[in-house]
Amino acid sequence: MTFGALSSPPWKAGGERSASQNSPAAALRQARKQAERFTQYQTNPLGYLQDILNIHPWKGRNGKRGQYELVQDIGESVRRQLEGDEYAPKIFRVDSAHGVGKTYIGAGLVNWFFDAFTPGITITTAPTKDQVELLLWKDIKSQRKGRGLPGRVLPETPRMVKAENHWAIGRTTSDAGGQGTARAQGQHAKFMFFVVDEAEGVPAYQFDAINAMMTGGVVMIWLLIANPQTRTSAFHKLGKQPGVQNYQFSLLDFPNVVEGVDVVPGGTSRAWLNKMVAKHCDPVLAHDPDRLTFQLDWDVLVEGEDTVFPAGMIFAPNAEFQFRALGVPPAANAGDAMISTARFEQAVARVPDPEADRHMAQIGVDAARFGSDAGNVWLYHGRVLTREAELRQVDDFMYAAEMKRAALKAIRAGAKTVSFRVDGTGGYGGGKIDIAKADAELHEAAQAAGCTLVFHEVQFNHVPHDPERYYDRATELYGTSNDQLLVASIPNPPEHLQADLTERRTRFMAKNAGEHRRIVRKLESKDDFKARVRPARSPDDGDGAALSLADEVIFTPPPQDTPQVTLSDLSNIRNAFNRRLKGR
Repeated sequence: MTFGALSSPPWKAGGERSASQNSPAAALRQARKQAERFTQYQTNPLGYLQDILNIHPWKGRNGKRGQYELVQDIGESVRRQLEGDEYAPKIFRVDSAHGVGKTYIGAGLVNWFFDAFTPGITITTAPTKDQVELLLWKDIKSQRKGRGLPGRVLPETPRMVKAENHWAIGRTTSDAGGQGTARAQGQHAKFMFFVVDEAEGVPAYQFDAINAMMTGGVVMIWLLIANPQTRTSAFHKLGKQPGVQNYQFSLLDFPNVVEGVDVVPGGTSRAWLNKMVAKHCDPVLAHDPDRLTFQLDWDVLVEGEDTVFPAGMIFAPNAEFQFRALGVPPAANAGDAMISTARFEQAVARVPDPEADRHMAQIGVDAARFGSDAGNVWLYHGRVLTREAELRQVDDFMYAAEMKRAALKAIRAGAKTVSFRVDGTGGYGGGKIDIAKADAELHEAAQAAGCTLVFHEVQFNHVPHDPERYYDRATELYGTSNDQLLVASIPNPPEHLQADLTERRTRFMAKNAGEHRRIVRKLESKDDFKARVRPARSPDDGDGAALSLADEVIFTPPPQDTPQVTLSDLSNIRNAFNRRLKGR
């Protein structure tokens, strides 16, 4: 796609063009002067917004980041990229509540990039034509109107141009014929800016296309903005990738709400939030991180009722409040999952504790059996969970080698006990354990460090350590892992770990536990999970992680009561023996 140069020529006061102004040299001087005016803002988008567009991004409250911090961070990224820093962050992703100006600030940044970087290409996208033209590009055009900014805004279309190699365009997403990625990609330039508005509804192929264009340039910035409503979208999954800068624009940190006055003109008010709280939140007695509870510093009046929730009341939000007011995608699994999404995400965000106890290291091994299954080796040490290896092979020696590598890593870091938990369901674990037990290097290293090696072959379908709560060992693994996630840290989890842990369903079943019949939880089988998720796959990472996280106590036999033989028992035995003798 090419565009001709469409910038307007200079004119004399009387309306006639002078010969000097009409010359190529004059036009070049004018273009250079105009470019110099905006080049100073390349690393200062905040200054551009304030000086040129009279836009003043709001600062986050309660120690959280807002528009101001987002814009500052983008400017810092540009500075680092211009200095050749290849590790500068390039992807900025915003989970936003309603009414905080997410699209408006995106429009301001489009105008900044278009004016400050010459030549440059800006591509914006959204799921529908109306979202492109009536939201983002409406703001882009209104912000530029009457300010004498360079380039030409094409009427009736989401386009701006300065030259054939300098333009901005708005597109919708389409994957007709499965060719969406091919149609979307192909642009490369020295300076490129991508903006994905309403990113929750943009398909994965569009993200793939943008990734393909984020190479080879000097400055590359990708901004994604959405009101998050699911945890399965490409937008949500992108936030888990290393290097992505994530922002949450919550109304609880929005100036109008926090301060109770209209700091941000046209933004959501405290009164609107109070109505949402009264309608979509339940007062509770204590905080529960799994339910995303929060407190307010002001009274909340329930309209139409003589009810006032006093300041300091703790509220538990429902799904609608989570995405509309908190800017958080609601967890759809809260009722039937063993491990909640909120708890997992808190573990991912948790900074490892350097003072955590390192005496115990736990290694979980889930073995690949057939087909597309993947085996893996996980290490939980110092309250940090990491996947140490992923294996597609079924060779026991390769698993044993990775088990040793993980164990030596833990021993060097101070472990005094290393517990190996190897999935033995179907007889696949014994060989790996035997090889590890016979490894001289491993045992010499353990002995030199005063470390004890413990081996458990775990049968997922066997009786649990706590039959009062769990149906089988697999359910118990996930249940005790859920407890560990209250303190665990999971830096850079692999792609499928969250779904494996938080989307594996459970149900309550009646089961005999000793002399009593109990209602216990039962984890869905691997086959049932495979049949439900798309594309079909086995929850291999979840099983390996659960083996690693689970409390050591569940791998020891439950205490058995010692039978007490009474005089009555002896009398009954003697009488039975005598009756048998008489019967001969």
